[in-house]
Amino acid sequence: MFSNIRYVLLTATRDRLFIGLLVGILSAAYISNILGSTAMLETQQMAIAFTAASARVIIMIGIIVFIGFHMRNAFDAKEIDVLLSRPISRTTLVLSYWVGFAAVATCLVLPTVALVGFIGTLNQTGFWLWSVSLLLESLLVVSVALFASLTMKSGVGTVLASLAIYSLSRMMGFFLVATKSGNVFEKHQINVGAQWLMDAISLVVPRLDFFAKSSWLIYGARSYEDAALVLMQAAVFIPLLVAACVIDFKRKQF
Repeated sequence: MFSNIRYVLLTATRDRLFIGLLVGILSAAYISNILGSTAMLETQQMAIAFTAASARVIIMIGIIVFIGFHMRNAFDAKEIDVLLSRPISRTTLVLSYWVGFAAVATCLVLPTVALVGFIGTLNQTGFWLWSVSLLLESLLVVSVALFASLTMKSGVGTVLASLAIYSLSRMMGFFLVATKSGNVFEKHQINVGAQWLMDAISLVVPRLDFFAKSSWLIYGARSYEDAALVLMQAAVFIPLLVAACVIDFKRKQF
């Protein structure tokens, strides 16, 4: 198990994942500072918000792309077959991959948190809540991408499916507000049906719009409910997705 975790970390280093994303995040922070300096009011607040939001997206996309193509290469190169030939259970193998990818995600999140802290935050409590929720979001994205990579036979399909789920999860709050307004469609029946549909989807899709809000860095959390929603989402969906990965992998024939 530990050898597989080490191999995942070595692969991320060999593929220049850490350096590439770090350069991307630093570039985003530089551009965010330039954009923030153009504002007439609250220049620091704008720079912090732009940096946090862009770094969050860069990290999640990097994780999805890395997991999608790493697992596809593992299947194509018969790496999975070699690992299964050893005295290791399929459950342990899936968990080792998840832990390895989670370690990669942590190595990406920690420098980002340090960068945002170096730029400066206006609310210390909000900064720590943002940092923890960013880490939990990355672990949830790892679970989504790993499940997609085990169920789909294409690396590109895995990346696109994971990005679709991530985008839907990030925009779920907007979709719920839009459908509840009742002004999306002309007919009332269609608006009601759309509202029911989005309510049903929101029950089975992670609500990533609750995670890593840039406003926390400036104004702090409004209440303890923000932290509770983040912890509840992570506590429910991460184990559920990992269990789904194990169940699906056990059913595969090699």
